[in-house]
Amino acid sequence: ALLKKLNVTASKPVDQHSHAAKAHNDAFDKGQVVSLLAEAGSASHPFFGRLRRDNYDNVIKNLLGDPRPDPILIPVVLTDDSMPAIANDYQSAASSLQRICNACSLLLQQRQMIKNAPAFAASASQYALTTTLPAPNLDPKYCFWRKSPMRRETQVYLLFLIRRLCRIYAASTACVQQSRGLIAIRSITFATATCIADAICRVEATDDPSPFCLHYSGNNEGPTQPFGLKAGSFESLASNLPIYDPRYCSLRSQSLDYLRGISLKQDGSKRPTIFNFDQSLTPRKGDITLIEQLSIQLALPRPYPPSNEKSLKRTARLMAGTNGSIIEVLPEVEYFRDIVFYFKHSVSGKAPTPESTNDEHTWHPSDATLKWKVQPVSAED
Repeated sequence: ALLKKLNVTASKPVDQHSHAAKAHNDAFDKGQVVSLLAEAGSASHPFFGRLRRDNYDNVIKNLLGDPRPDPILIPVVLTDDSMPAIANDYQSAASSLQRICNACSLLLQQRQMIKNAPAFAASASQYALTTTLPAPNLDPKYCFWRKSPMRRETQVYLLFLIRRLCRIYAASTACVQQSRGLIAIRSITFATATCIADAICRVEATDDPSPFCLHYSGNNEGPTQPFGLKAGSFESLASNLPIYDPRYCSLRSQSLDYLRGISLKQDGSKRPTIFNFDQSLTPRKGDITLIEQLSIQLALPRPYPPSNEKSLKRTARLMAGTNGSIIEVLPEVEYFRDIVFYFKHSVSGKAPTPESTNDEHTWHPSDATLKWKVQPVSAED
């Protein structure tokens, strides 16, 4: 069969590599192969030319693609001699938080080039929340955040920075090795941030007081009363966990005393509390009452005739932000809500990351952003 006439041609023209050096006037030059017998020195495989790659360098370049440019390492500054270790006024507190947030963001974004970047970011953000920012006091005369006049823009900006730092701290601690000691310190850090945010929310701004802050602190006109926050599982969680730093033991006691103080009246009775996410994600009585008071002052439409089911759905939408009538007007509500949620989740006993996630997953601050939505729990709720 090989001796028969082959009516096929090579994909490339015949050249010196596939044809003998002789006069090119034989049958092969005419595209006919009648026999595999060839003269001495001629090629035994006339179709070898199709395997050639004359542009070998270009083929390799196309397969490899364009070379990836070298990464640009942005230097990260964690120490600043111009800033005090402990904030002495609102301006230094905001400036320190802003610089630490920017440095921690650079660390987490460049963790592939900076060794132990998540540990550095967690340590810096933890130091800022527990040391740089002074702890609040129940007495306004001795509280750093309430004894001096504060403008509305400073109040909102501080809450925004604390929320941002809590987000960074949640992402960075999820990237380091988990331990019982880390759970204790993380819950204390978030508790301290919540207490500081609570004290800021009880400030009556000198220029444009926030309606939310007035209602939350009980300083609003009318038959209103202050609201508080519950410590929840924080009272029993850290008592069974190892805490080796005496400073964090002191912070835990201060945070517990503060949270108990704002949730109890002078006669020992309980105040209405809000944001009890550790008990239920469904709005409770204190949330509904606060939203009802804000709706009256902001002239928001209320369901009529009133019913518990309609009030519950409306409160859930306003708190989650799906109905932005309050969140857009009062952004401090959103910041304070997220800060409290980070604290409540840290003492809930749940893992900070999904169980199906790889332990070596790269977490960024954007992954710790809280996204709220409203959905029915059941057909009746």
